[in-house]
This record gives sequence, C-alpha cells and structure tokens, in this order.
Amino acid sequence: MATQTLAMAKLLINDEIVSGVAQDIIDVNPLYSMLPFTGYEGQAIIVNRELALGDASTYAVGATITHKAASTVTRTTFAATKIIGDAEMDLLVQATSAGGGVDQLAIEISSKAKNVGRLFQLGMFTGTGASPAMNSLDSMVDAGQLTTASTTQTLDFELLDELMDLVKSKDGQVDFIFMAARTMRSYRALLRDLGGTPADWVMNMPDGRKVMGYEGIPIFKSDFAPIVEKLNGTSLTGGALTSVWAGCWDDGSNKIGLAAIHPVAVPAGIVTEYVGKKAALDEDIWRVKWYVNTALFNRKGLARLISVSN
Repeated sequence: MATQTLAMAKLLINDEIVSGVAQDIIDVNPLYSMLPFTGYEGQAIIVNRELALGDASTYAVGATITHKAASTVTRTTFAATKIIGDAEMDLLVQATSAGGGVDQLAIEISSKAKNVGRLFQLGMFTGTGASPAMNSLDSMVDAGQLTTASTTQTLDFELLDELMDLVKSKDGQVDFIFMAARTMRSYRALLRDLGGTPADWVMNMPDGRKVMGYEGIPIFKSDFAPIVEKLNGTSLTGGALTSVWAGCWDDGSNKIGLAAIHPVAVPAGIVTEYVGKKAALDEDIWRVKWYVNTALFNRKGLARLISVSN
C-alpha cells in the first residue's frame, strides 16, 4: 500500500501562522528621534531675520557723523502641511479576522501611520517647500551656507571642518552632522586610516543609541538622504552626488536652528480618527494624519557640504 502523501496530509493539518506582521520595510534615520517639535498658534510661525545692521564707523574728534542708516530685517513664514492616508476596512473582513484572533483594522492603521512617518522623513530631505510639499533641508538652506563649489569631491576632515565653520547661530556650536549611508562608510574608512575610531568619537544618544561622532558632534546616518544629486546640489535627482549636512537644533526660542513644527491645538504625534462608514459599501473609514512641517529659524543654523562623490 502506498504511503500517505504530504498533499493529502495538508488537508488535515493547519500551518502555524506567526501573530502580527514582521516589519521589513525599514530605513535608518536616527536623526528623526532627536528632532525637536515646536507648537505654534495662529496660521503660521513668522520669523524676522536680520538682513542688515544699522551702520556705524569710527570718527575723529569734531567729525560730522554720517552713519545713520537703520537696520533692516527680512520675514520668513513657516506653516504646517498635511500628510494623510485613509485606512478602509470591509466589515466582513474585520469580523472574520477578529474571529481568528487578528485585529486586521489595527494592522492597517499601523501600516498607514508608519508610512506617514516615513513620508515626513523623506520630505525633510526632498520636499520642495512649495505647498503642499514639505520644507526640506534642500529648500531651506541659505545659498551662503554652502561649502566651496566643486565639480566633485571625496569626503575628508578638511571638508568637514569647512562645513562646521559655516554653522554659527549657537556661537559656533554644532549639534549634528548627517550623511547618506555610503558617505558614512567613507567616513569610517577615514577613521581606519587613522588607526581606528577614537573612543571619544563614539557618542551615546539620550535614547541609548550609539552613533559615530566628529570632534564631539554626533553623526547621523540617514537612508532618506539623496545620493543622486547634481553638481553643487542644483538638483536632487539626475546625478550621482550627495551632500553632508551640519547644523543646530532649535532650543525652543524659534531663533536658533532646525525644528519640526505643528499647530499647538493638535499633538505633535500622528493622529488617528474615525471618519465613518462608506456610503455605498459595507466598510469603515479611519483617517491617519499629521499636521506637521520642518522649519529653519536661523540661516546660520544649517550648512551643506556639496558635491560629495563617495
């Protein structure tokens, strides 16, 4: 008599299904956990920045004073944008899933929330700044805060020094450096050429994470940083270059550096709300949304090392 087959046994045996979903749509961006969030009242945050100082000069005794020009300022406005996705769930699917011990609705909402968070991180690097797109580092950095123009250049310590010299809003203090993964590998190669990573160049972050550092400044690797920039950062696509960034976190004064912003009436986190039932279908609609954006409150609080090829 022939032995029993696996095909027939399969009709009588249930396979084991691991509860939940293993998340492997993953990108690394430790910078995200360090970014300060600032709430604002009204429709936007308006920042008046210095444009020119009131003039002055030295004079001899009895000389006529002619330097009388007043200072001037320039106004910049930052406002939140919307990142939204709807989770729609057929009630029969929800009921049968619940009968099997699975909260399918929670899985869908969690997936939407994860994507909303990822879109924020991507927008920080690639947003055009034109509504409804997010403000990005690329759209906010001042033209005077770029390192010396170059067709292409490989990362070295002198370039990092030039980059940090441009950050001045905290009296020269730099809070962060971040770069794409391939540039981080090049930075590690520089350290290996020195004989290894100095112990004080490994930074302990408040969340317990360890990151590489440079002269006491943490370096964050970001998988969202573009590596297809054109010459001198003129475009984020169409090339084979990248940038390294350095800057300051804002301290809550809205005058120093980089922060995320949101209307004070809504929480800084992602919001989930029940929209209702779909009119023509047996479905519930849940909305996942975030009213948020990024803001750079001081032009000297962010600098960019351009045209990095490695």
